[in-house]
Amino acid sequence: MAKSSAMASAAFVAAVAAAICGGLSFIAPSGQAQLQVPVQSEFSGESTHTNSPPGPASAPAAASLALVGVSAALALASRGALAASRRAAAAPARNRLVSVAAFESELGVQDPVGFWDPAGFTADGSTENFARRRQTELKHGRVSMLATMGYITPEITGKLPGYLSPSAGLKFADIPNGLGAISKVPAAGWAQIVAYGAFCELSQDQSAGTAAAAGDFGFKVLTSSDPAEKQKKLAAEIANGRLAMMAIIGMFFQDGLTGSAWGDWALYTGSPLRAFESELGVQPPVGFWDPVGFTKDGDAAAFKRRRETEIKHGRVSMLATMGYITPELVGKFPGEISPSLGVKYADIPNGLAAISKVPGPGWLQIVAYCLYCESGPFGYNADPNRKPGELGWKPIGLYSTDATVRQRRLAAEIANGRLAMMAIIGMFFQDGLTGSAWGDWALYTDSPLRAFESELGVQAPLGFWDPLGLSADGDVASFKRRRSVEIKHGRICMMATMGYITPEVAGKWPGYISKSEGLKFADIPNGLAAISKVPGLGWLQIASWFAFCEIQQGYDADAKAEPGNVGWKPPLLVSADPETRKRRLNAEIANGRLAMMAIIGMFFQDGLTGSAWGDWANYTDSPLRAFESELGVQAPTGFWDPAGFTKDGDVDDFTRRRVTEIKHGRVAMWACMGYITPEYFKWPGYCSPSKGLAFADIPNGLAALGKVPAEGWAQMFLFAGLVDFGYLQYDPSRGPGDYKNAGVFGVLNGGGWGPIRSAEDRKKKLNAELANGRLAMMAIIGMFFQDGLTGSAWGDWALYTGSPLRAFESELGVQAPLGFWDPLGYTNDGSVENFQRRRSTEIKHGRVSMYATMGYIFPEYVRFPGLLSPSSGLKFADVPNGLAALSKVPAAGWLQIFLFAGTYEVAYTEKAGEPGNYGKGWLGTGIFGSVSDPAKRTRGLNSEIANGRLAMMAIIGMFYQDGLTGSAWGDWDLYVASPLRAFENELGVQAPLGFWDPIGYTADGDQAAFKRRRATELKHGRISMLAAMGYITPELGFKFSGYLSPSMGLKFADVPNGLKAISVVPALGWAQIIAYMSFCEVSQDQKPGTKPWEGDFGFKVLTSSDPETLKKKLSAEIANGRLAMMAIIGMFFQDGLTGSPWGDWALYTDSPLRAFENELGVQAPLGFWDPIGYTADGDQAAFKRRRATELKHGRISMLAAMGYITPELGFKFSGYLSPSMGLKFADIPNGLKAISVVPALGWAQIIAYMSFCEVSQDQKPGTKPGEGDFGFKVLTSSDPETLKKKLSAEIANGRLAMMAIIGMFFQDGLTGSPWGDWALYTDSPLRAFESETGVQPPVGFWDPLGLSSDGSAFNFARRREVELKHGRVSMFATIGYIVPEYYKLPGFLSPSYGIEFSEVPNGLGALSKVPALGWLQIILLAGVTEVQIYKDRVNGEPGNYGAGFLGCKSIGLTSNGFTDPEYRKMKLNAELANGRLAMMAIIGMFFQDGLTGSAWGDWALYTDSPLR
Repeated sequence: MAKSSAMASAAFVAAVAAAICGGLSFIAPSGQAQLQVPVQSEFSGESTHTNSPPGPASAPAAASLALVGVSAALALASRGALAASRRAAAAPARNRLVSVAAFESELGVQDPVGFWDPAGFTADGSTENFARRRQTELKHGRVSMLATMGYITPEITGKLPGYLSPSAGLKFADIPNGLGAISKVPAAGWAQIVAYGAFCELSQDQSAGTAAAAGDFGFKVLTSSDPAEKQKKLAAEIANGRLAMMAIIGMFFQDGLTGSAWGDWALYTGSPLRAFESELGVQPPVGFWDPVGFTKDGDAAAFKRRRETEIKHGRVSMLATMGYITPELVGKFPGEISPSLGVKYADIPNGLAAISKVPGPGWLQIVAYCLYCESGPFGYNADPNRKPGELGWKPIGLYSTDATVRQRRLAAEIANGRLAMMAIIGMFFQDGLTGSAWGDWALYTDSPLRAFESELGVQAPLGFWDPLGLSADGDVASFKRRRSVEIKHGRICMMATMGYITPEVAGKWPGYISKSEGLKFADIPNGLAAISKVPGLGWLQIASWFAFCEIQQGYDADAKAEPGNVGWKPPLLVSADPETRKRRLNAEIANGRLAMMAIIGMFFQDGLTGSAWGDWANYTDSPLRAFESELGVQAPTGFWDPAGFTKDGDVDDFTRRRVTEIKHGRVAMWACMGYITPEYFKWPGYCSPSKGLAFADIPNGLAALGKVPAEGWAQMFLFAGLVDFGYLQYDPSRGPGDYKNAGVFGVLNGGGWGPIRSAEDRKKKLNAELANGRLAMMAIIGMFFQDGLTGSAWGDWALYTGSPLRAFESELGVQAPLGFWDPLGYTNDGSVENFQRRRSTEIKHGRVSMYATMGYIFPEYVRFPGLLSPSSGLKFADVPNGLAALSKVPAAGWLQIFLFAGTYEVAYTEKAGEPGNYGKGWLGTGIFGSVSDPAKRTRGLNSEIANGRLAMMAIIGMFYQDGLTGSAWGDWDLYVASPLRAFENELGVQAPLGFWDPIGYTADGDQAAFKRRRATELKHGRISMLAAMGYITPELGFKFSGYLSPSMGLKFADVPNGLKAISVVPALGWAQIIAYMSFCEVSQDQKPGTKPWEGDFGFKVLTSSDPETLKKKLSAEIANGRLAMMAIIGMFFQDGLTGSPWGDWALYTDSPLRAFENELGVQAPLGFWDPIGYTADGDQAAFKRRRATELKHGRISMLAAMGYITPELGFKFSGYLSPSMGLKFADIPNGLKAISVVPALGWAQIIAYMSFCEVSQDQKPGTKPGEGDFGFKVLTSSDPETLKKKLSAEIANGRLAMMAIIGMFFQDGLTGSPWGDWALYTDSPLRAFESETGVQPPVGFWDPLGLSSDGSAFNFARRREVELKHGRVSMFATIGYIVPEYYKLPGFLSPSYGIEFSEVPNGLGALSKVPALGWLQIILLAGVTEVQIYKDRVNGEPGNYGAGFLGCKSIGLTSNGFTDPEYRKMKLNAELANGRLAMMAIIGMFFQDGLTGSAWGDWALYTDSPLR
C-alpha cells in the first residue's frame, strides 16, 4: 500500500509538473519583440528594419532563442543566397511592391517565424480574406487546444467522479480514453456538443469589422481592454492553437493505429499493417503510407500487385512530365515526325493541344508499345517470383546487381513517380483551363468562366467550382438558375439528413403522428423503412408543403435576383446586410453539398443493410453476398449490380447473365476497334473483288452499313453463328466466359497463345475483359450516337450545325439536361408544322395523364363524402380504386367525362400561340388566368411537358400492375394466387419478359388451351423462320444452280425474289409445299400429352434427351420464331408497297399509291392507309368516290353509336313516338330490340330522310358534296385547310364508330343487352351449344344467322351435320377447281366418247363437257355416301359415322375411325373450319369464273364481257 501510495504521489507530482510546463507554453514571453517589418525602397530596393530591444528571458527561453537564432541564421543565409540569384536573374522586377507585406503587422505575425503563409492564402493581397482566414484559424486552434487538453487530462489526472449520464447509467470512469470514447458518449452528449458549437458560432455578430471577426468574443480570460495586450494574447493563442492542431492530428493518428491514447507503439507489433513495413516504397520520412487503406486486409499478394501498378503509373507519369517540360525548355526534334503526312516536330504544339496533331500511326505506336510492355516479357506475370518494378530491364544508372542498391533506386523511383503523378495531373488541369502548357493564368482573364468568380457559392478554398462545365456557355441567367436549384436541393438534403440522424440520437416525438390511424411516432422505424409507415395524409402534407414553397414565390423568382433568397427571414440565417447574407448563403451551399453527399450515402447503406446507420454486420446474410466471390467482382467497385438482377439469389441466372455480359463486351471491344482503326488505317485491295469494291471505298462508321456487300453480311452472320453454336458452346461445369476451345479474349485456342491453364490467371484476365468490355459497350453506344447525329465517325459536331434537327433546338419542350430529344426521329423531315402539332398532342396527353395519375393516387388516401350518383344510390366510398372503378361509374358519369373532353377539345381550346398555349394559363384550365410573360409561359409549359412525360409513364405502369394484381398500387402479394401464375414455368416463359400474354389468352387458366396455343405458336414460328431465311438467302446471291422445273425450262435464277416469286413457281412446286406441310401436320400423333403436341417432332438438331436442354432449345426457338413472324410480316409489307424484297423505299416515289398521299383522310400517325388495296389501280376518281362513301358510312355509324348509347344513359325523349299508336319513347327498348317496336311511319321517316340527304344535292365528281362536304355548318369551313382537317377528323371518328357499332350489334345479338352484359349470356339458349362440335377459338360459338336461336339441340345437330357435308363437298370442289390449273390426268375421261382429260376446260366451262356417265357417277357416289356411309351417327355426334378422315371408313391409317373422343372432336373442328373456308372459296371461284370466264378470275378478260 505504501509503495502504491508513493507511486501515486509521484505520478501526481509528475502530473502537476507537466501541467505547469504545459501551461507555460500558453503564456507569451513578457518581453515580446516588436515585429521587424522589412520596408523595401520603391526605387533603391534597400530595406530598413525597426528593432526594439529584447526583454529579459529565462534560461530555458534563452536556450530556445539560441536554437531559434541558429535556425534563423541558416534560413536567412539560404534566403539571402536565393534572393541574390533572383536579383541577378530578374533585375527588371526590383521595383515591384510586395503585397504580402500588407499582412506583416497583422494578428499572428510573431517571432521567430514572422509572417507565415506556406499555402499562399494571402497571395491575392485581400485584407478581408486574410481576416476571415485568421478568424477561422483561431477557432480551429481553440477547438484543438480544448481537444488536446481533453485527450491528455484523463490520462494524467484521472476522470471526473460520478455519472456522465445518470439516465443511461453511464459513469465517467466507464468512458475509455481517446478515440474509443466516441462509441460510448450518449446521444444527449453529442447533442450538447453540437448545441454548444452552434451557440458559439451564431450567438455573436461576426461580420467584417466587428471584434468577433478578429477572434475576440469577449471571453474575459483571453481578452483585454488594452489593444496591445489583447493582440499579444490572441497572437499567443494562434501560436498555441497551431501546435494544438498538429498535436491533435498526431494523437488521432497514433491512437487509430495503436489503439492507445498515447500511441503505445508496442501494441502496433501485431498489426497486419506491419507486414508491409519492410516492403518496397516504405521509406522516411513518411514510412508506411496507405491513406486509402488498401492494405487493411493484410493480403501481401494484393499489396504487391498494387505496388507494381503504382510503379508503372509513376514511370508513365515521369515520362509524360518530361515530355511536357522538354519541348518548353530545349525545343523540339528537327525534321518530320511523319514524312508521309508531312508533319514536322516543330508543327506539334506543346501540351494537350498536341493530341489533335499526332498522326494515326503515332497513336498506333504508343498503343503497340504499351501492349508490348504490358503483355510481353515485361508483363506482370512474366515472372511471379520477381519483385515489383523489376522487369529485367537494365538501364545504366538505374539498375544494380546489389539488391540493396536496387531497392533504394526503386524506392526513389516510387517517390519520384508519386511526384510525377501529381505533377502531370496539375499540368493537365492548368493547361486545360488556360490553353498554355505552363498554365499561363494571364490567359485565363478572358475566360467566360470568370464571369461567375464573384457569384454566390464561389468561396475558398475551391474558388469557382464547376466540374461538369455547366457554366461553360457563360450564361449568367442559367448559372443563377442552377445555383438556385442547388440551394433548394441542399436545403432539402440538410433537412433530410437531420431527419435521418435525429431519431437515432435524440429519440422520437411523444404521442401520435396520426391519431385517426392510431399511429405513434414511436412506431415509425428509422431510415428508409419509415416510407411504408407514414400515412397518406403525411405524404399529402409533404407534397403540399413542397408545392407551397415552390409556387408561392414563383418557380424560380429568386434565381432572377439573388439565388436562395426567397424572402424567408429566420433568425440567424438572414440579414439585411448583403455581405452577411451572401456569406450565410455561401455557408448554406457548402453545407448543402455535404448534406447531398451524406443523404445519398445514408440511403445506400440503409438500403443494403436495413439499418439507418448502415450496420454492415447485418449485411453478412444478404443474398447479394452469394456473388461476392464470383467472376467480375473486383476492386474498386466490388460486387456491382445497379439493376438488381441478382436480388433473387439465383446463381444460375447470375451465371447466364455474366456469360451474356462477356459476349456483349467482346463484341463491343471488336466493334470499337473496328470503328477506330479505319480512321487511321484501311486494308489495301478489295473487300469484294467480284463487285469491284475496294476497302478504301467503304466510309467510316455507320455509313459503312450501306456499302458492305451481301456476302460480307452473310460471313458475319455465319461466323457469329459458328462461334456461338459451334466452338464456344456454354458448359455449365466451367465458369462464365471460360470455353474449352478458347483462350485470351475467347479467341479459338487462344489465338496462338493456347488456352489459359491457370485458374487464377484465367479469372484475372476474364475480370479485366469484363471491365474493358463494359467500357467498350458504353463507348460503342456513344460512337453510334454521335455518328448518327453528326454523320461523322468521330462525331464532328461542327457538322451538326446544318442539321434539320437543329431547327427545333429553341422550340418548346427543349430543355436541360436532354436538350432536343426525339428518339423516334419524328422531326427528321424538318417540318415545323408537324413538330408543333405533335408537341401540342404531347402536352394534351401529358395533362390527361397527370390528372389520371392524381386520380389514381388520391382515392388511396381520401375520398369525397356523400353520393357520386344520388339517383343510383352510389356513394364515392363504394367506388373501388384503380381499374375496378370502371365497372362502377354510372352511365351519367361516363357521359360527363365524354362531354367534358369533347367540349374542351372542340370549343375551349382555341390555339393562342405556341403548342399548349390556349390563353387559359396554368394546365390550360383558365383558373388562374393567362400567363402574359412569354418566358414564364415557356418555362411553365416546359415543366408541364416534363411532368406530363413522367405521368404518361406512371399511368401506364399503374394500369399494368393494377391489371395484373387487381390492386391499384400493384400489391404483388396478390399476384401469387393469380391463374396467370399457372403458366410461369411453362415452355416459352423466359427472361427478360417472363410470362408474356398481352392479349390475355390464358386468363381462364386452362392449361390444355395454353399448350395448344404454344404448339401453334411454335409451328408458326418455324414456318416464319424458314420463310424469312428463304426471303433473305436469294437476296444475298445464293440461288441454286440448275432448273427449278426442267419440264418447264424454269431455272432457279429466273425466279424473282420476294412476293413476285409467287407468280413464277410452277404448280408442282406448290403441290410439293402443300404435300410437305400436310405430311408434317398429319404424320405424327399430336394428341394432348404427346411430344409433338408440345412442339417436339424429334428433329435431332432441335431436340434433346435432356428435358432441360430440350426446353431451353424450344424456348429459344419460340423467341426466334416470334422475331421471324414480325420480320416476315414486315418483309411482306414493304415488298408489297415498294416492289422490292428489301423494301427499297426509293422505288416508292413513283408508286401509284403516292398519288393519294395528300388526299382527304390521309393523316398521322398512319399516313396513307389502304389495307384492302382499293387504290392499287391508281384511279383518283374511284378513290374519291370510295372516300365519300366512307364518310357517309362513318356519319351513319356515329349517329347510330350515339343513338345506341344515349338511351342507355337514361336520356329518352318524353312524350309519344307515335301518338296515333299510343307508343311512348319510354316504351321502346334499347338496342336491336327497338327494330321490332318502331312503327312503320318511323321506318318511312328514316328512309325518306336518307333519300333526301342522298338525292337533294349534286354529288358528281368535282363537287363539294362529291368530297363529303354537304355544307353542314358545324363540320364545314370556308378555309380549305380547316375543312380538310375537320373532314379528316370525321373520317377517323367514323372509322371508330363503324367498328363500334358492329361490336354493339354483335354483343347485343349474343347477350340481348345493348351494352353486351355478358352476365346475361350465362342463361342464353345459345350456351347450350358452347361445348358442341365446331365451337372453337378464337371465335367460340358462331351463329351469325341465328339458326340456333330456338335452342333446339336436335336442330343444331342436324344443321351442324349439313354444314360438315357441305364443307366436305366444297373442299373436294375447291381442290378439283385448282388441281387442273396445274395438272390433269393423262389419257381419256371417256374412251367411248373419245374425250381426253386434257380436253376438258377448267372451271365452270367443264360442265358442258362432262359426259352423262360422269354425272351419273357423281350422283351415285353422292347417293351411296349419303345412304350407306353416312347412315348411322355414333352417339348422335354430327359428322361421326364411325369413320376416320373426312368421314370415310377406309382411308389409309384411319380405316377404323378415330376412337379418342377428344381427338375426333379436334379433327372434326378442324374440318368444320376448313370447310367454312372452302365454302367461301368455291362461291368466290364460281362468282369470278362466271363474270370473267376464267377459273382464276382473270379480270383482264372482264373488259369485253357482255355484262359490262
